[in-house]
Amino acid sequence: MDTAVETTTAQVSRAPHPWLNWRTGGIVAALCVCTAFLLEMIASELVSQEMITVIAVAAVFFLLLGFSAARSRALAERPKWFIFAVWGLLLASEEIFSYINDATSTYESQFAFAAYAQAAIWMLAAIALLIFLQGNSGSLRGMFSGPYKWASLFALVALLSVAYAPQIAFSLAWAFKLCLVVVVLQAISKQLLDLDDVSAFMLATIAAYVFLVGAPSIRSLMPDPAGTYGQNEFETRMREGPTGLSAAAGTFALLALTVYTPGKKKTLLILSFIGLAVMIIAGGKAAIVAGIVSGMLFFGLQKRLGATLGFIGGVVVIFWFALTFTPLSSYMSAYTNSGQVTSLTGRTELWSFVWPAIKQKIVQGHGYVSSRFVSVAMPGTPFQAGHMHNGFLEALYNNGLIGLVLIVMVHVVIVRNLWKTLRSDVSPRAQRLAIGSMAVYTNLLINGMFNATFSGRAGAPFMMLLALVIISARLVKEVNPPENSATLRSGVGVKGSAPHSSSRALPQNRLRSHDKHRSSHA
Repeated sequence: MDTAVETTTAQVSRAPHPWLNWRTGGIVAALCVCTAFLLEMIASELVSQEMITVIAVAAVFFLLLGFSAARSRALAERPKWFIFAVWGLLLASEEIFSYINDATSTYESQFAFAAYAQAAIWMLAAIALLIFLQGNSGSLRGMFSGPYKWASLFALVALLSVAYAPQIAFSLAWAFKLCLVVVVLQAISKQLLDLDDVSAFMLATIAAYVFLVGAPSIRSLMPDPAGTYGQNEFETRMREGPTGLSAAAGTFALLALTVYTPGKKKTLLILSFIGLAVMIIAGGKAAIVAGIVSGMLFFGLQKRLGATLGFIGGVVVIFWFALTFTPLSSYMSAYTNSGQVTSLTGRTELWSFVWPAIKQKIVQGHGYVSSRFVSVAMPGTPFQAGHMHNGFLEALYNNGLIGLVLIVMVHVVIVRNLWKTLRSDVSPRAQRLAIGSMAVYTNLLINGMFNATFSGRAGAPFMMLLALVIISARLVKEVNPPENSATLRSGVGVKGSAPHSSSRALPQNRLRSHDKHRSSHA
């Protein structure tokens, strides 16, 4: 018996080393570079800059997918990084192109060419998803059952409501992305077998957020002589939109704090500080409040008084810097004197104005993302709003009570799972991930009270909310059964059960240590 076990251990121990055909990869890379160079030379005749960008993104994306697939095959791992890359592309896609299209032009189907290029990026993600599903056919099982069914049903309702939307092509495009996101997250949920997988998924999300926060920040530092984004100093400097940039930076900071392990490398801590700084300097008022409250919640739930005070001190220092050396001071002063403080920058006026239209189609709504054209449908709309500036009203206007109930259930599932995890006997790592997820959710919820953070277009905030559904569903599995809690706290294992669910499903690349443990007791 000892010989059999040792033989099995030896066979598992000789795991193949990562291998990649660098010659083939080099040839492919050279062809991509040459193609991009030739297209650049004839761009003025045949293609636009947007098309070149799509080709470049496709080349990088598929090289990344190829490397992920080769690595997973060589290490006999699950192909989680392949589907994580698809998620990252969808998450970052909104910042690959920067363009403005007014509601009237969009309503008349006069779309910016960059909008078509953005849709092409979504198609790349769809192709990659189909490739993934070919080898992982069970990834979509249970999509309309369990806690995730609410997200799936919302996407289905959004897709069906395209039929009566005011601009069918626009609504169909965004419904396609929403459905694509929901399917990708369902596939990802099948890859989250332990806490390492949850952390890896969050790291992939953080990588996408580096681009989401970095790209608009860099563009905002460049001159805007045409005055496309605004006339005053602050609008010119932060022309990518202070509200969206501040919110994204706040989420980025909280994600980095969640994955960061005290005592380890400080890279994530530095990224979190950068996100916090961008959040404040960008000047999104609701986003700043949401980020500060969520950050205090993150440290407060851990009962770390010193860290909470340090966080507040860091916020004060960043505020001082921003008010002293950036246009934020003049912006805040102008806002205070504008008389719009009591109306939340006109939001209360908007909500009162659109309420009669909401009641007209209270059950089914006006169609997915039809709020984009509320200023066209209702002349005189305050500040020509392009959405409801509230996530729940966004659901109510677009998809009526049906959509509102479904999005509320998405929130209920997240809060219920995270709250159960926080109040139960779980490992410190699971506790920290749950606390971080609760902080991210709080940040999204507060932002959603003043912006269409969720329920509308499937941008980064809405995608992050849907991602919290699968994250919270995985974390709640870490909760120990009541009869085992006392035993686990004493450090004694229970016969026939694992200490926690992180060890319930061992990936193949961890079998060696598992088999060694068996061998020592054979």
